[in-house]
Amino acid sequence: MDAFTTEYAAEGREPRQEIEVAIVEPPEEVAKRLRLEPGEVVAVRKRVRYLDGEPFNINDGCFPLTLVRDSEIMRPEDIARGANQVLAELGYRQERTPDELYVRMPTPEQVHRLDLGPGTPVGIHVVTGHTAEGKPVRVALTVLPGDRHVISYERQREEPNEGA
Repeated sequence: MDAFTTEYAAEGREPRQEIEVAIVEPPEEVAKRLRLEPGEVVAVRKRVRYLDGEPFNINDGCFPLTLVRDSEIMRPEDIARGANQVLAELGYRQERTPDELYVRMPTPEQVHRLDLGPGTPVGIHVVTGHTAEGKPVRVALTVLPGDRHVISYERQREEPNEGA
């Protein structure tokens, strides 16, 4: 069970997800983040997550096909230990994962996948996973409908070392 399912099931809600796996030529923004050569393709795990029967968010993971071709990332089913652990087992442990947040109007595909009403903006959370050597191995795109989500962060100040 993934974190999404575990968290909401514990609250007595009904989480589920639909997973589709495809091999595609990635959008330019994904190809650039993964540093792919022209013509290189990715495996994409397209997930729509539902909560209490309603589309809650999209979580699509893009991986260079050359890294994941014969792995369970290619199967359209839940990976209990997570795709990140599968990448680590393949020798591509992610050590650095910068986050990017965008807020904009959804694409027609996102409107359809999330059953969005007119005028509903979305938050886009983009995470690019890099190995210790700096090789990008995953781009995760999460689409969060503005009428269903709150994005919150907590920061904790670290005290400087004595004498610094």
